[in-house]
Amino acid sequence: MAIRYNRFDSERFVSLFELWGRKNPSYEKHFEDEVIKRLCDFGKGTNETSDSKAKVLGAGYEVLIMAFFIGLYSNKKLPLNEDLDIKDLGQPIQYWGNIDSKKGRRAYPKLREYMFIALLAKTPEIDWYELDKGRCTPSETVNALIMTMEEYINYGLTVIKDKMDEDETYFINQNAFLNLIQDLTFPKNDTLSPKDDQPEPLD
Repeated sequence: MAIRYNRFDSERFVSLFELWGRKNPSYEKHFEDEVIKRLCDFGKGTNETSDSKAKVLGAGYEVLIMAFFIGLYSNKKLPLNEDLDIKDLGQPIQYWGNIDSKKGRRAYPKLREYMFIALLAKTPEIDWYELDKGRCTPSETVNALIMTMEEYINYGLTVIKDKMDEDETYFINQNAFLNLIQDLTFPKNDTLSPKDDQPEPLD
């Protein structure tokens, strides 16, 4: 039996992705100096100075991507503090990772699709029935996705800042972000008793 796809399954999904791609997620401004500028070539353009060569990331959005996945995989969100200065990175999501990096990383446009799909699954405020019936606009839906994204990023930036405050060289290791996400996703079980460490008998 042939599967029929309605307008919501195709055109509207693409429309949401395109609308989301035009957005600039916001973050608490204090993270600019505390995290972003310490890890990447934020605001340095394309010139490679000795200072920028020492940074582990390239464009500023790479920090937000890492922060997003830290929040996502630890399943923790942190709303932005509206009493603080809030700003956006100035580069829409649709341009994140769309060119090769001077740090040697190839373009990774597919990652945006994975982030978008994760947000669809993790934004319970979206009423897909209301959207399909036209009682909720695509813009309202995308705003809900962006809020979820910003809250994951905000939590992730907090974790990154705490790690850097504990050890300023923590992120020099090229596997640091991977190790951090793994530790948050699969925390070590420290509750094992000495008996648990003993091998099981063979008989």
